[in-house]
Amino acid sequence: MENNNKKILGLDLGTNSIGWALINQNTETQKKEIIKLGARIIPMSEDILGKFDSGVTESDTAARTGFRGVRRLRERHLLRRERLHRVLNILNFLPEHYTKQIDFEKRLGQYVKESEPKIAYRYNEELKTFEFVYKKAFNEMVDDFKKFQPELFEN
Repeated sequence: MENNNKKILGLDLGTNSIGWALINQNTETQKKEIIKLGARIIPMSEDILGKFDSGVTESDTAARTGFRGVRRLRERHLLRRERLHRVLNILNFLPEHYTKQIDFEKRLGQYVKESEPKIAYRYNEELKTFEFVYKKAFNEMVDDFKKFQPELFEN
């Protein structure tokens, strides 16, 4: 005789509590029955309760959750940038001065340590300054503005 029952453990993990339920489900009839359930409340310390009574409604746990969310957003942003660097490098779409500042061997798409290059600026070794890479295109754009919107340059 085949056993048509399966047991399912459900967990609800909260910031200050853990809820659980053990359920028996018949796979043929889809009938479910709760075997046992419960919750474990994680007690708050007196100082947190005192803060809550005085009107501070955010717990230390909520603050940690907020910091964790910010950290995850930052990590995702950095991962997207690293992947974009790798793809653009494979396609040879990155300027040479920018590519030199990215590690494609050990750190795969991350900036070389202690640097964060700017794609629009290149370091000029002779002058020891940064120069704008797209100066010609910028000047062409300014000339177009002067030609088609001269009122912007009247002063």
